[in-house]
Amino acid sequence: MGARHADRLWMIGGAAVIVALALISWFFLINPKYAEASDVRRQAEDTEIQITMLNKRIAELEKQKSKLPQYRAALKVSQRALPADSGVPDLLRQLQKSGDDLDVTVGGVVVNGASVQKDLPNVYALPINLTLEGSAENLGTFLTQLQQSQPRAVLINSAAMTTQVSTEGAENTGQPTINLSLVAFVAVPAGQGAPSIATTTPSK
Repeated sequence: MGARHADRLWMIGGAAVIVALALISWFFLINPKYAEASDVRRQAEDTEIQITMLNKRIAELEKQKSKLPQYRAALKVSQRALPADSGVPDLLRQLQKSGDDLDVTVGGVVVNGASVQKDLPNVYALPINLTLEGSAENLGTFLTQLQQSQPRAVLINSAAMTTQVSTEGAENTGQPTINLSLVAFVAVPAGQGAPSIATTTPSK
């Protein structure tokens, strides 16, 4: 009877030791390993997401790189439209060429002093006055080209047309003349100040 009681106590004690060892193993060995594995899985998932985002960004950059020639061409167009210096001689040559191509006389060019634009400290306006003489159709084409296809961007402030009367019999053969007031713009580098103006008056 006593021996069986002792065996039972040993069995109960052994079971308790086994349970205690299992609990100790769980809390101090297995559970930390599970937590560590969970952290590793989470880091791996985060890394995979970052890699996916980087691959997407690389693909976008490759796509943009393929368009680099287009961007450079657009930049050159923008630089011609809004140069970093007055660019007046080039502008006058452009006007002269357009006039020659359309049989329009460009003359009476006056370029006034540059003035800084409000809220745009590095952008200056160059007021320009000139006269155009030619047929009404050619003058209309010249003005259209000036606003739409001229390399240098300009803003037309006013255009006043007059007609010189030259009569042969009953027919009026006078050519219309337009007194044109326009503004060209200059985007100078920061701290450079107002652009210097050098002009070359167009001549036929």
